[in-house]
Amino acid sequence: MKFNPEGPFFEFMNTLAAFIGLNVIFLITCLPVFTIGPSLTALYTVTLKESRKEGGYIFSTYFKAFKKNFPQSVAAFLIQLSLGFIFLFNVVFWGKQNTVLGNAILLVITLLVVLLVFSFLYTFPLMARFQNSLKQTFKNSVAIAISNPKTTLPLLGIQAIFILACIAVPQAKVFMILIGFTFIAYCNSLVLTRLFSSFEEESIQNAPEM
Repeated sequence: MKFNPEGPFFEFMNTLAAFIGLNVIFLITCLPVFTIGPSLTALYTVTLKESRKEGGYIFSTYFKAFKKNFPQSVAAFLIQLSLGFIFLFNVVFWGKQNTVLGNAILLVITLLVVLLVFSFLYTFPLMARFQNSLKQTFKNSVAIAISNPKTTLPLLGIQAIFILACIAVPQAKVFMILIGFTFIAYCNSLVLTRLFSSFEEESIQNAPEM
């Protein structure tokens, strides 16, 4: 029996090993917490390329993207994290008031939380794929999420499946440490690639002729 080092089995094993290594690097670069933003952007830079089968050197691509997008990604994550804490405080506070005003404010805060979740889903993939200002990226993340439910709902479903798995199945936490975050980003990238490609095609079609 001959072994083909370029066969599908070895290709799968190489990809698996690379994704495990990438997951470890991602977790390490997330350790200061405020670097979670750049780490997510770098991770999506790699997984979006992989979903488009562009190949390349995974680890060098990761570190280049981490360095390139560092300031903007840090700012994006800290803003979203701060908003998350503010919204959480308001949900707890107004939820205890049990008044008409409190319920009305709670409804508004809940809607803002949904928009924040939408923004978080798209912000770092957008930074990985497109060059925009931070303000424009935030605007795009919310607008795209709302106007493309066929993409947003599967993304929400992917996150929900893994969150529920981590709650219900203790072994899922081991999976997350080994390869989970990279695998989630890759699954998200498979969903996002077609949408992002349509944006690029539209941009090319609308470009002025020289």
